[in-house]
Amino acid sequence: MKAFWFAGIALALTATTAFALDAGDQIKTRRDGMKAVGGATKGLYETLAGDKDVGKIKAYAARLKQLSVESQGWFPVGTGPSSGIETKSKAEVWTDPVGFKAAQQAFVTQAGKLNAAAASGDLDRTQAEFGALRGTCKSCHDKYQTK
Repeated sequence: MKAFWFAGIALALTATTAFALDAGDQIKTRRDGMKAVGGATKGLYETLAGDKDVGKIKAYAARLKQLSVESQGWFPVGTGPSSGIETKSKAEVWTDPVGFKAAQQAFVTQAGKLNAAAASGDLDRTQAEFGALRGTCKSCHDKYQTK
């Protein structure tokens, strides 16, 4: 009987450890993705303020659109503060899934508008859509990310 009990404990610990590693990998993917979003955002900001190279603007905008779609998978259940792994994501990401999903969708929508503006070559429109994208990011970070 004790052998079954010990086997059960060992299995539970193994599963917990495997989940923790998986959660850690997921959180790393999220961090790397957010760093990529930050890099593309910074690059676009500097290009719009600087040389206004249309090719670079289009590339940054396309990258932000791609990352916005990818971000939909960066927040699986079990990768929040309750995982025990350090994360900037607030518990509200998982306790307010409807609100968070709406914020994610706003990012996807606005990144698409930015990409369309950049693809058109209209720099004034691109600048306006970029400003709107930055506002979308800020509102989500204000509600769902620790400082």
